[in-house]
Amino acid sequence: MTKTFNGLEFFERVYGQVPDWVAKMHHFAPKALEYYTKLRGEILVDGALSKKEKELILVGINAARRYERSMIYHTKGAIDSGASIEEVADVLATCIISRGIPAWFTGVKAIEYAVSYVGKEEFNAAPPEDEESFFASLADYNSYYEKEVGGELPNWVKVLNQFNPSVLERYTDLRRTVLKDNVVSRKLKELVLVGINVAEMYPKGIELHVQGAKKYGATEAEIADVSLVALLTAGIPAWFEGSDYLSIEK
Repeated sequence: MTKTFNGLEFFERVYGQVPDWVAKMHHFAPKALEYYTKLRGEILVDGALSKKEKELILVGINAARRYERSMIYHTKGAIDSGASIEEVADVLATCIISRGIPAWFTGVKAIEYAVSYVGKEEFNAAPPEDEESFFASLADYNSYYEKEVGGELPNWVKVLNQFNPSVLERYTDLRRTVLKDNVVSRKLKELVLVGINVAEMYPKGIELHVQGAKKYGATEAEIADVSLVALLTAGIPAWFEGSDYLSIEK
């Protein structure tokens, strides 16, 4: 005999209680809750990306969008899927270079939640940068971006270089410090940034970070997973935008 679907039971298992939004959707549109829950169950599982990676991407997307409620839900999901607090923090630091310090302000709430949830008091901090890791000249900074994009210096770099080279240098120092292998890989960080830009429907950012993700080994299937994950929190337009950067092998 086929078991009757019960969305309330599913979300109670996931979150330890039935969120108010779930209870109300169950009341007003139970079929919609059923189909949403089944969609979530199809996407938020191990695939080209692991469930843990998907949950971490959702933490980053929601921090960047400054949506605390969903960020906390997925922080729990990430921890339950095996993520460490250090991984959560590394993902949240990555958001700074795309959506600025407000993303970190929001992200701090996820770290505080994770600390409370896990009950951990000691953490492994990232090692400090030594002075030799910083570039010696503006030409070195420009060369960095040429290597990053694999070609001509991007126009936004040229303009910033012209009007405020010191800001370009300091931003690049931040970018290089954050956007490197740490407890979270450079590849996953690029995928987090793909997810943020897909959710916010910003083609220039999607293109930049899809290129970055592929440079560090991301596959078409992994990039597709990111757009599907973004769909859960930002709706079908996220898939519309992300799918523009996918290729189907014939």
